[in-house]
Amino acid sequence: MTTNNILDTFAEIISQLKEVPGNQIDLEQLNKTEEKLQDILFQLNFELVNAQRQKNWENVNKYKLAVSECKLTLDRVRAAIINVSIIGIDQKNLAQMQKILEEIETARKTQVNIDLAIRLLGFLRKLFF
Repeated sequence: MTTNNILDTFAEIISQLKEVPGNQIDLEQLNKTEEKLQDILFQLNFELVNAQRQKNWENVNKYKLAVSECKLTLDRVRAAIINVSIIGIDQKNLAQMQKILEEIETARKTQVNIDLAIRLLGFLRKLFF
């Protein structure tokens, strides 16, 4: 797996959240987001192991941070699922989601994928608090 796959999954999550009817994230959407974040976590762990095997310590540190951020974000999503809460998406978050989609496109071209992935996980975690 590559970090491009991770960014593709992020783009899918953000796009789906932007299109939620009535700007209300429901239980079904939370479950889909949880599944996609689990996929991202798997991919990040895979990339972490590869970086460790290659002894690329800079990337090891970045992937460790990304794994930690992903786990925290998953915890937030799971908490929202347990609470069966409806999470509203306000205009500020919609604007930020559009900006994120644009940043994903730029990151694909400039290869700063993991740094963006870490920031995206922080945004998603904030959304589900």
